[in-house]
Amino acid sequence: MKKLIYLVLFFAFIQSSHAQDSQTKSWSAEDKQTFEAANKLFNKRFYAQAYEKYKSLFASHENDLFLKFVTGVSAVYLNDKHEEAESLLNEVKAKDKKNKDVDYYLALLFHKTYQFDKALELANALLTNPKIAPEDKAELERLVFFSKNGKEIYQTPVEARIENLGSPINTENAEYAPVVSPDEETIIYTYRGKESMGGLVDENNKPNPKGDYNEDIFVAKKVDKVWQTPSGLAELNSIDNDAAIALSPDGELLFIFKYTGDNGDIYVSHRDNGKYGPAEKLAGDINSPSWEGSVSMSTDQKKIYFASERPGGFGGKDLYVATKNEDGSWGNVKNLGDKINTKYDEDAPFISPDSRTLVFSSEGHNSIGDFDLFTSDWNKADSSWAAPKNLGYPINTTDDDLFYVLSADGKRGYFSSARKGGKGDQDLYMIEPAIAAKKTFITIIKGKVTENLVPYETDITVSVEGDSKNYGTYRSNPESGNFVVNLPSGKNYKLTFYHEVLGDKIFNVSTEQVEDDYAEKLVNVNFGMSDTATFNPQNVVIKPGVDTGKVATASNNTNNITSEGDLLSKYGSVKIAGLKYYIQVAATVSPEKYNRSVLKKLCKIKDGGILRDNIKLLITDKEFETLNDANAFLKEVRAAGQPDAFITAKLNGQRYYLVDLIKMKVWDSK
Repeated sequence: MKKLIYLVLFFAFIQSSHAQDSQTKSWSAEDKQTFEAANKLFNKRFYAQAYEKYKSLFASHENDLFLKFVTGVSAVYLNDKHEEAESLLNEVKAKDKKNKDVDYYLALLFHKTYQFDKALELANALLTNPKIAPEDKAELERLVFFSKNGKEIYQTPVEARIENLGSPINTENAEYAPVVSPDEETIIYTYRGKESMGGLVDENNKPNPKGDYNEDIFVAKKVDKVWQTPSGLAELNSIDNDAAIALSPDGELLFIFKYTGDNGDIYVSHRDNGKYGPAEKLAGDINSPSWEGSVSMSTDQKKIYFASERPGGFGGKDLYVATKNEDGSWGNVKNLGDKINTKYDEDAPFISPDSRTLVFSSEGHNSIGDFDLFTSDWNKADSSWAAPKNLGYPINTTDDDLFYVLSADGKRGYFSSARKGGKGDQDLYMIEPAIAAKKTFITIIKGKVTENLVPYETDITVSVEGDSKNYGTYRSNPESGNFVVNLPSGKNYKLTFYHEVLGDKIFNVSTEQVEDDYAEKLVNVNFGMSDTATFNPQNVVIKPGVDTGKVATASNNTNNITSEGDLLSKYGSVKIAGLKYYIQVAATVSPEKYNRSVLKKLCKIKDGGILRDNIKLLITDKEFETLNDANAFLKEVRAAGQPDAFITAKLNGQRYYLVDLIKMKVWDSK
């Protein structure tokens, strides 16, 4: 009566016993191979695949009680097979009096189906056996522990909307360990199934139709609030196991788990130009000769919380924290202590955006079965974690509930679960409102970046006043232009929105008034024709609460000019004394690196002055007296390979953007 993790020994005993040998002796070599493959899958916790292989043998061995037993045991772990599991196990119990393990799996089945009284009755009866083996006694006592917890927690369900993310993300295969971009428009997760790179492989990753699928990293995008068809992250996937485990708060770092022998280590991939680069082993002391496999990075990117099986813990997997060294490596590793860690496994930590709440999964504490989700609050007064709280039913189930992450604004949670009603195996779910023990003290800056009012993808760098290093680099979504930046309240920040040609826009953001509160601020940034903002930094003071008043850089003129077409149709042929038009092609701190050969057949590139902070403007050497002439040349410049080029102007030697001239009403007398 071993729990799953110990079934390797159970199957080894069965396969070496005279009884099992006599039952399979007459089996074909192919059937024996299928049976052995199913056993291996079962011991790896791949229940669905093991069940299918066992079930495929029924056609040839329909009366084999041991085959029915192992099939029934596999079905115990599959939510849509519980009725079949009970039928098979009861048949074995009635016909095979020598099977001493069937009652344990019936008790486990009752527990998984929330029949806690039946589970307790059967488990307690088994515990009265004076000859029970110590390891069997431990497993039964643990089942009793889970069932008692479940009986109590099941009676007081919590209120939460739990939504399966549905197709096309969830399938009949396994989807788990979600990580979500700050704008919640990209989800990266681990997938294992028919679309895995390499297909079915054996333990050496060689093609084998009786093998199993390895893990791959998949990504899905949300367009108009609808998840699109996911695809494998080709730049990171291999024929081996590749699993996504975390995303840095700014979305620039993707943490990955890779097996190294029987254990595993944590790797990190850096995003560059919208793509994640080769994964490198995390530098420092987080990785060890033991298993490490889950991480979460604090919002300021100075701490990493992770799970490890290294020696010196409280038992099984424990949770630890490491701090960032000056050289970028990770050190000063500390166990989170016995309030968090138990003699059982703890895994999948997630630190809230304000670092005041830790969410994690545990098989200890008052779990109702396997891994449950828990929260613990940080006590600032004594610098310790409070006693963890079970998130309750129906968030937690009698199956594994793991890998909980919060959205950037702390309003929604995402996690994976094998609960009943899913698409198959583990699925991805969303909880709203997110379950957290404390009110979040965080400031959310969100909005949309556009160019000529069209969604624009760009870097948004954040720095803290008084700190020479960047706090983080965020990126607007290429399809929607949306962005989300979460900032611990109580500090002053500088947000810089980058444009390759037009230069930067800076917002000085003060969150000192919301040090112990939550706030949201909407900031929309537009580059280009409709831009009315100057390039001087704008000061934004954040106050507590949700402020939907926009700090915007949209068009606001009195001449009813809303597009380039309006301006050209009204003033395209007008000449004004002292007004000349130019084509700007770049704004850069390194003008020598600009590729001037792109436009060499049309014009030369010359210095257009300094924008600010050593950002130099580059313009073409042609000047025009009318907008129509300038626009005709602009079309040639763009067609030649400079699509971001635009018209700028000088009035009496002073540089202006066209929108500035509109505000100045220079054409009104015309």
